[in-house]
Amino acid sequence: MLAGMWGEAHPDSPGVVNLDGHGGKKRLDQFVGLDPATATEQQHALAAWLARSETEFAGPLQPAQIDVLLGHQRALAAKVGVPEDIILDSFRRGLRQENDETWLRPDPGGWGSEIIAAADRFDLLDLYARVNCPFLIFIATTPFWVPVPPWVQELLTAYRTGLARDLARLADEHPNVRNISLEASHALIVERPQVIADAIITFLAAPPS
Repeated sequence: MLAGMWGEAHPDSPGVVNLDGHGGKKRLDQFVGLDPATATEQQHALAAWLARSETEFAGPLQPAQIDVLLGHQRALAAKVGVPEDIILDSFRRGLRQENDETWLRPDPGGWGSEIIAAADRFDLLDLYARVNCPFLIFIATTPFWVPVPPWVQELLTAYRTGLARDLARLADEHPNVRNISLEASHALIVERPQVIADAIITFLAAPPS
């Protein structure tokens, strides 16, 4: 998402890359296959579900909470087939110590919630259309590994269908944009690192204009 903002502000950039960062404001027509009333209801339910999750991990973490989060990271490592230490080291960099207490960084009860709220007000498709430098956009096509209720998966699947449609239209209308659909989840950077690296090198060697 920040790459897109940078690209808009720096049209002379040799290129910017978006690694499946399409969060933010979602249009009802993007939820392909869901009627607007259902999509609206499920979006509100998802927002409430996420808010409960944020509240659960706001403030200093208890040892049991850290164990839960570490368990999630170990499950991710096992699913994508990468050494556990790589995932755990990355997770620990997202923790901070203060007065013998452990906090998530950013704290979901502080900057974290403000970042999410700002993203939810931001229409990235409008931004993408204003980027004039070479722009490579990765689109993950498989569900995220985190266990979620079935209705959440239904909502996100419908959204990704609409997103793929809109990004294909964007690339058709803007020659500087190149899309790559990748068989991976939102954790694509740890699932398919070599594919991503190779694609970026190729993109920079022969960027669209």
